[in-house]
Amino acid sequence: MTIKTRHGRKRNGKVNTFPPELLKKLPPPAPAQERPEPDTLGAKIDNRIDERFDGETTRSSLAILLSAFAVVMAAVAAITIVFVAGDDGTSGTTQAPVATAVAATTAAAPAADISAAAGKGIDFEAYRRPDPALPAPPAGEVKRFEVDVYEHVTKVKKDLAPTRVWSYAVNGKEYRGTGVSAPMVVTQGDRVEMTLINGGSQAMDVKMPHSIDFHSSEVAPNVAFKTIAPGEKHTFSFTAKHPGVFMYHCATPPVLMHTGAGMMGMMVVKPRDLAPVDRELWVTQQEFFLGQPGKDADMGKMEAKNPDVIAFNGYADQYKDKPIAVKRGERIRMYVLNAGPSEWSAFHVIGTVFDRTVVEGTVGRDSQTVNLAPSQGGWVEFTLDKEGTYPFVTHAFGDMVKGATGVLATEGAPTPKPGEHKAH
Repeated sequence: MTIKTRHGRKRNGKVNTFPPELLKKLPPPAPAQERPEPDTLGAKIDNRIDERFDGETTRSSLAILLSAFAVVMAAVAAITIVFVAGDDGTSGTTQAPVATAVAATTAAAPAADISAAAGKGIDFEAYRRPDPALPAPPAGEVKRFEVDVYEHVTKVKKDLAPTRVWSYAVNGKEYRGTGVSAPMVVTQGDRVEMTLINGGSQAMDVKMPHSIDFHSSEVAPNVAFKTIAPGEKHTFSFTAKHPGVFMYHCATPPVLMHTGAGMMGMMVVKPRDLAPVDRELWVTQQEFFLGQPGKDADMGKMEAKNPDVIAFNGYADQYKDKPIAVKRGERIRMYVLNAGPSEWSAFHVIGTVFDRTVVEGTVGRDSQTVNLAPSQGGWVEFTLDKEGTYPFVTHAFGDMVKGATGVLATEGAPTPKPGEHKAH
């Protein structure tokens, strides 16, 4: 059997090639015909999109994205290096004139100087160390919390410039001089009544709308977590059905901007049958993104997940410089929340092992570290067998060096000087 091909004749699996002079005389192959797409394809795509999104909005968004893509591609073409040959035969390079303009318009703004020297002359709140002892639940059958928003200028690390933080005061408790918001504590099954005040006085210095979202609640968020203007008040209630360490935070868009500026905190819902211990402490891990000294946080750093400070209870290294006093042999329970907004936490106490852990409803034991995603929390229980100083850290060391360290010091241990104690 003989098959005629472009390059010869195939007979019984072997190819006999044409002589080159004959091959040149063969006509070129016919170009492939493009098959037109069915006219209904666009309509099918539109219908598929409209099933999930509003059609008009989606088509507008697609048009914007396509336009943006065209601009980017044009910019790429514009800055392409063009190779030219010189009169002497050597090669050189030239750049399209538009390249300089594109580079100038897309260059990133210089980073703000956030050093302590850059903040000189800016008024800010004096540092006051937050008490790490877990507060008791409010009195009364219904647990009432009045939460007032305040925007304030404070430091979150002693060797950096002050920054503007947005915080929550809980039943009159403010942690000015740091960036942390007060914790709330109830017992499983409690009825909780929450009243949000968005800047109840001029001293709260609120400049924009805010809201509050409780991860411990089961409510309609569009009703309970509504955004209110400065000076307004909003009340809602829920039953704390589930035990755990839950996050509360501002849910006003863009949520990243509000949480990255400090609007987050801890609500502890204790199980009904939780056994007593000798000491209960609370630790909220939180990220800070410093902008211009004394001004609001830097949204670009938030989007890039590039915090300047990661702190426990609103101020870098504060419990390392001023350790938390405990006693050797006592049973300690630490309630820990990773408020984020973006980095994970690997909470660890150096020199001990957690006898018991309860994280997001999962009970563990004999644990070295608890792993907490942003917004997750739990508690750890342990004893310190020897007199000494026991650092607690996030074992993600790149985050630890940004300020997420503290020390538990037993009564008989010498207190380290500020900056003296090294973790690991």
